[in-house]
This record gives sequence, structure tokens and C-alpha cells, in this order.
Amino acid sequence: MQKLVLGMDIGGANLKYASSCGTATAREFAMWLTPEQLSQSLIEDMQKHFIDRGIMPDELAVTMTGELADCFLDRSLGVDHIVQQTCQAAEKIAVPEVRFYGVDGRFHQAKHACQKPDLIAAANWHALANFVGREIASDALLIDIGSTTTDIIPIKGKQVATDALTDYDRLCDGSLVYVGCRRTPACGLVNQLEYRGKSTPVMNELFATIDDAMLLLGHTAETVDDCNSADGKPRSRLLAANRLARMIGLDRRIIKLHDAEKLAHQIIAAAIEKISHAIDQHQKHPTWVLSGHGKSLISIPDGQTTLQLANHLGPEVARCAPAYAVARLNSTENL
Repeated sequence: MQKLVLGMDIGGANLKYASSCGTATAREFAMWLTPEQLSQSLIEDMQKHFIDRGIMPDELAVTMTGELADCFLDRSLGVDHIVQQTCQAAEKIAVPEVRFYGVDGRFHQAKHACQKPDLIAAANWHALANFVGREIASDALLIDIGSTTTDIIPIKGKQVATDALTDYDRLCDGSLVYVGCRRTPACGLVNQLEYRGKSTPVMNELFATIDDAMLLLGHTAETVDDCNSADGKPRSRLLAANRLARMIGLDRRIIKLHDAEKLAHQIIAAAIEKISHAIDQHQKHPTWVLSGHGKSLISIPDGQTTLQLANHLGPEVARCAPAYAVARLNSTENL
């Protein structure tokens, strides 16, 4: 009988879960603010979304990027913290086995994960590409746009086809781009914005993010009860316009909604250009597999074949794709 595995993708801003049977959920979690609350958050999420629904995992399969949070002095300490907190959570809810995915394509016990942190750190991209190569497309370019970063990963012969395994190496070869669809600061994308015919230098402050541009252009929905924005105010179009206005020293009294939309177009265009430049550094592939929730930031060439991961997995599971990937890879590793 195939074991039931619960996959976890423990990030710096989100916790994502998916079972090998296809149940998934995600929530925000600010690792850099409350790392000591990780274990309890994992327990509560597993209890509410899985165990209380009759889904009792035989094993936890874990991948992570949360070790990069600046509450940890280095990645080794971050990996150790996440490993220990996850094992504590598993013990509390009586899950007998926890293993951690590495960029070597294998699962590791907690002790080995702590001894080899560079294998475990920031491995979720590799897990997703490994899964896609085995189950979705054997030869493709995987493009995964999340809230913070974009991963661009070649797949050949069902294998992850890159020698760049660390964040540093991946930044150098263009397979990791620090542009996402939610958290990227606007000043990290543009140096200047044109406003009423004048090119105006932007303020290098976290006054606005790409999320504000996405809101203004309708690429993402308003959520007025969500205050996870640059100024801690609701994610509405009007307040997004005010946040973008601050980037050039103005505010809502002067900039109208249509002016803010023009600023938003420039910010989105800059993000698309950065991601396109990184894609161009890779060899052409007959198929692109598109993952994540920032597809409006991809410029698809005419005639390029694409596969939407959400069409294969469903939107909820696709939202938690790396978690589902480690669940599937773990549950089928000996089959």
C-alpha cells in the first residue's frame, strides 16, 4: 500500500502544504518576525487542514527556502532551526517520519540535513523541476513565478539539467531572478518613472511593491481586509495608487488613478524585461511549463508551446506546487 505523504514548502513568507493524494493549502507566515512560532504554526495547520479531515500522513516530506530569512545569522542556522521545529511538530502529532529534500534529488534524515545544510537550503525549485520532469514534461523549460522570485529551470530527459545548485550560482547563470509578483520593491525594478512627460528618479524606499502595480492593472484582485502591503494599509486600488505616488514624491492629492496606472505599466514592463532577459540566457526549449501565480509577467514568444501547471494539478495544488512535488517524489521513490 502506497504511503500517504504530506509535503511542506517552508518559505520565508509563506507555508505551503500538499498531500500526495492532492489536498493542498497555503498561508502567510513571516519567518523573519516569528521564527520561534514555526512549530506551533505547523501543528495548527496540519491539524486543521489535514488531520481533522481524515488525512493522517505517514511521513512529512519537507523542502525549504525560509532559512534565507535574515533572522538567521546564516543559512546553516536557518536550516537547523527549520529542521528542529518541523521535527518537533511531527512528534507532537505523532507522524513517525520526517525527511528533507536536497538539491542532490534525495531525501535526507534530520541529522544529515543539519550536517549538510547547503544540500537542503533553497531546494524547492529543484524538487518542483524534478517532479515536472518525471510526471509532466520530460524535456522543457520550467518557469515558476512566485511572490518573491522567478525560477527558470531546464529539464532534459526527465532530469533537472543544470549544474547551478546554490542561490549564488543560480543568480549568476540567470536561473534565479529576484523578481516576483507580490513582494518585489518597486525601486528594485525601476530607477526612474515617467510622469506627465518628465522622467523622474524614484525614491529608494520601500514605499510600494510590484503588488501595487498588479492591483492597479487588474492582474490581481483587491483584498481590502489584507494589509500585507508596503505601508500596512489595505490592498485596494486607491491605496495602491497612493503607494506608487510616493515613489516619486507625490501622493493621492495629486496623482489620479489613471496617472497611477501609467506608473504601474512601467513597473510591470520592467519586471517582464528582467524575466525575459533571464529566459533568453537559456537554450530554446520546445515547451515551456508555466508555474506560479505571476504569469502576467511572462512574455511568451509567438509559436512557443506552453503547458500551464495549474491545468494539470488544479489551481489549489498548483499554488503549493513544490510541496506537492516533494509529497509525490517521496511517495513514489521506491516504486
